[in-house]
Amino acid sequence: MTKIIAVVNHKGGVGKTTTTLNLGKALSVNSKKVLLIDLDPQGNLSQSLGKEVEENTIYETLIEDKKPNIIKISKNLDLIPANIDLAAAEIDLQIKTLAGHTKLKKKLADTAIKYDFVLIDCPPSLGMLTVNALTFATEMLIVAQAEYLSVKGFNTIMKLHKDIVEELNPKVNFLGILFTQFNGTVVNKSVIDGMRKKYKNKVLNTLIRRNVKISEASIHNQDIFTYDSESMGAEDYNALTLEILENLKNG
Repeated sequence: MTKIIAVVNHKGGVGKTTTTLNLGKALSVNSKKVLLIDLDPQGNLSQSLGKEVEENTIYETLIEDKKPNIIKISKNLDLIPANIDLAAAEIDLQIKTLAGHTKLKKKLADTAIKYDFVLIDCPPSLGMLTVNALTFATEMLIVAQAEYLSVKGFNTIMKLHKDIVEELNPKVNFLGILFTQFNGTVVNKSVIDGMRKKYKNKVLNTLIRRNVKISEASIHNQDIFTYDSESMGAEDYNALTLEILENLKNG
């Protein structure tokens, strides 16, 4: 069965896109067939892969009923790109479309079954695009920095998840919380300890440490494994991948 992971947070700059990219690459290297979906109007995931496109994006699939434009990135790894046009989809899905919250699922369900994993890079908001992602998903992964401002508002994300489960998609599981850009400060540790007390084992053991190689890889339109497979960033994202695979295996 295809695992569809919506990577979410209502704040930007927390490592959501980087995690989608590097988790996807690591899964593909582990012989999993992976589809990345850029659902952020900023198109950062597409840009990180050097796939900036002016048309035939996820917007055209959602709103204009066109077949998805699936771009091959590397062995076992594909991408459906996005650009700024997707910003208009929030309004279109709310006003112009009946059952707008299920549009992504309806348009991509047949495509998704061809893959082992579908990873959705959600926008830094909890609007209709994120609702679409969670209605389609089997798993929700929250990505955050270990800073007080980054975790502020988690209750809103969890309420949205609860509402989605109750009203739209009872099968979307809360996969966990991943902390990124960890540098071992007292604040980092305090935030993570507090979140572990509240969310227990839903806080993943893997921490993505702050590492300049991760930023450099993005600048060069590469994942961390292609850019520097021996880096601390590659080590951390490999550990994350193994932890997620184990958690999914154990249900």
